[in-house]
Amino acid sequence: MIERETVGKLRDLVAEMEAQLKAAGMATPRAEAEWMVAEALGVSRTELYLRDEPVGAAAVERVRGWAARRVAGEPLQYILGSAPFCGLNLSVRPGVFIPRPETEVLAERAVRHLQGLGRPATVLELGTGSGAIAIALARAVSTCVVVAVELSWEALQVAQANCAAHGVRDCVRLIQADWAAAVRGPFDVVLSNPPYVPTQDIPPTLGDPRLALDGGLDGLEWHRRLLADMPRLLTGGGVLGAECDERQAGALLALAQAQPWIRDTALYADLAGRPRGIWITRERIEN
Repeated sequence: MIERETVGKLRDLVAEMEAQLKAAGMATPRAEAEWMVAEALGVSRTELYLRDEPVGAAAVERVRGWAARRVAGEPLQYILGSAPFCGLNLSVRPGVFIPRPETEVLAERAVRHLQGLGRPATVLELGTGSGAIAIALARAVSTCVVVAVELSWEALQVAQANCAAHGVRDCVRLIQADWAAAVRGPFDVVLSNPPYVPTQDIPPTLGDPRLALDGGLDGLEWHRRLLADMPRLLTGGGVLGAECDERQAGALLALAQAQPWIRDTALYADLAGRPRGIWITRERIEN
């Protein structure tokens, strides 16, 4: 709603914020400026260019405050309290891992697999964070049941709120646990975007919690745990999908191919064509 006391026009405010963010070295200053202004006014980014209206002084002050925090290094998703994922708007806050666009590739691949099964299926997600992958799956495939595990109580509270907001509380079961220690299988699908930043490469920023980033010396510590847990957790013919850094893809593929329980294994790419994770099918178990 446009206030009576106004300062400038929508486009002028976007341009001002873009210039400030660009001067601070932000990679996508125009997109971030649009996101902030649209959020402050409760409109879409497209509407910013369709509505030639003045902006209320309170909204201008709010946006400028957000921009100052962003220039100081705070992630925009924490500033605004939300992040997009697979067409959903998810709540996030400091202490909770911010869902990334590249992880949508893993979620979308899992959705296609579940839809192709043509039957109800069980899914385990390890390290659910805000609940992004679990919620995206439950929304897209109503016949699946997702068990989502998270160690952080703060993140689990956010995931619970996101499940309620998107109407999937009945088909996403949230569990606080240290990885897969409290979970029994088997599951048709196991998914994870595990911590995979090498310990020495974690930057001292205002960003994601260290717990969600630290992948050990080579960044593959949690992938090794995943592979070790699969004979217990994954049903015969089931699949494991896990994200990784493109620089780790070759080493992760070699680790997977050395497992005796695997039938097929392959890397999958993100939208930029970079190797983003691994997709593994377990051999069928004879009765």
